[in-house]
Amino acid sequence: MATINANTVALYIDTAGGALPGSAAAGPALSITPLDLVPVAFSTSASISVSNATYEVMSITAAESETTTRDFAVGATSTSMSVDGVVDWTIESQTLDLDALFDAFLAKGEITAVWQSTSGGDVFGGKGFLTSFELSTGVNDFSTFSVSLELNGNPSRIA
Repeated sequence: MATINANTVALYIDTAGGALPGSAAAGPALSITPLDLVPVAFSTSASISVSNATYEVMSITAAESETTTRDFAVGATSTSMSVDGVVDWTIESQTLDLDALFDAFLAKGEITAVWQSTSGGDVFGGKGFLTSFELSTGVNDFSTFSVSLELNGNPSRIA
């Protein structure tokens, strides 16, 4: 069984919005280039969560006896992403530092974000907006940050 080491997974962001050309995969494929998407610096965890809303529908199973059954159908898909990490104001090359992340949050513009492993495998993500930015600290502890994103439409996946 092949597993992915969690130390190789990160949230990669292109604050300029990036292009999402279509493909044969479910949803549009992401055009990933190392120059556009960079990992969030000093992150310790990254997640993507995809869910489908359901709604209830009523079906008539026997018109003569007016028998009905309760069924469910799938509605809108929602995708959220998050990244947590240790606060460090150092700028590392080829990463997105906290200043740039906070500036992107304040700009309220659409960004491209993907959950990806550097060791290969599928890449998941899409275009959306930064919805929260948090800095926190405790006595005798590291200062940490947390960022949340909501994506538009269906998430993209490329192999």
